[in-house]
Amino acid sequence: MKFTSFLLVLVCMLIHVSVKSQENWVLRKEKNGIKVFSRETKNFKFDELKVECEIDGRISQLAALLFDVNKQYEWVYKTSKSQLLKEVSAADVFFYTEIESPWPYDNRDMVVHMTMEQNPLNKVLTIFAKNVDNYLPVKKDIVRLKYSNATWTVTPISNKRFKIDYRIQLDLGDKIPAWVANLFSVNGPYESFSNLKEKIKQPIYAQAKFPFLVD
Repeated sequence: MKFTSFLLVLVCMLIHVSVKSQENWVLRKEKNGIKVFSRETKNFKFDELKVECEIDGRISQLAALLFDVNKQYEWVYKTSKSQLLKEVSAADVFFYTEIESPWPYDNRDMVVHMTMEQNPLNKVLTIFAKNVDNYLPVKKDIVRLKYSNATWTVTPISNKRFKIDYRIQLDLGDKIPAWVANLFSVNGPYESFSNLKEKIKQPIYAQAKFPFLVD
């Protein structure tokens, strides 16, 4: 019995340590209601990023803005090109994006598959955006991102305000040292979300509605 009890306690301790390490976020920047966090991850040399903020508007506005992929270059930090490749449905798209890199590094690009779904009980909207390999040929002098996986968890506070928990893990490739990328990783998310808070107010998004979303 004593040995069994010891094993039970040991397992509980290991679970506690594992959960604690998974939530080991470090607040890197907090300004204008936007919080940017980062944490080291075991299988990636680049830090995972998280953004938390609250925004005035409806979740349908946010969905309309995010899925207007041809205009992402107008507000997503250092995005030089963005183009819709395929619209499976209003909630399922493939798009191309090119990201400017600081000199002397080449620009990065990727094809992204983005989908959204809403929990009918609590109205939480989840948007998934993950890179797709071999969808387009690699371009000369542009490095194809090895990995990108982002999740938006959007929780309504009211029908006029919502909360965002955004997380992304990137692998920018071997030519950019991880320590260089991680030094500048805070500015990109902060600038993008600052732009998003203004962009979402535009009439084209403010009036948007989706038949499958409840605000």
